[in-house]
Amino acid sequence: GKFVFLNVSYRGRFFGRLDGKELATYAYVWPVDMFMPTHTAFDVESVAAVSTRIRSTLLDIDSRYPEGGNHIVLTSHADVLQITQCYAAGLENVGMFSQYRFGNGEVRKMGRDVGSLPEPVPLQPPKRGEFAA
Repeated sequence: GKFVFLNVSYRGRFFGRLDGKELATYAYVWPVDMFMPTHTAFDVESVAAVSTRIRSTLLDIDSRYPEGGNHIVLTSHADVLQITQCYAAGLENVGMFSQYRFGNGEVRKMGRDVGSLPEPVPLQPPKRGEFAA
């Protein structure tokens, strides 16, 4: 049957002192994520900690559907979805997740190999006086 399963471990990434601030402030975090996925600058939840939560969620899903073949839709905030796709694909540095942005409302198949990832798009710093989109 069809049902909705809520898993609180798949919640959005905690951005510490930047939570609730303009999106542009995340530009302080994402570049550091790429070089140090364990960092907690500004009291943010590290990419490594998010990956641990994701691993738990994926193992839970796999245990519920050991035969496979099911269509499962994961929904969360952008960082968590992007970290999930990189983690599941086996990207060597999951901290590079910000190079694999989702569009608002985009649905994307999650593959289990690096070849399933879209082409990376490097982060662009916001121009002076502009906020990041």
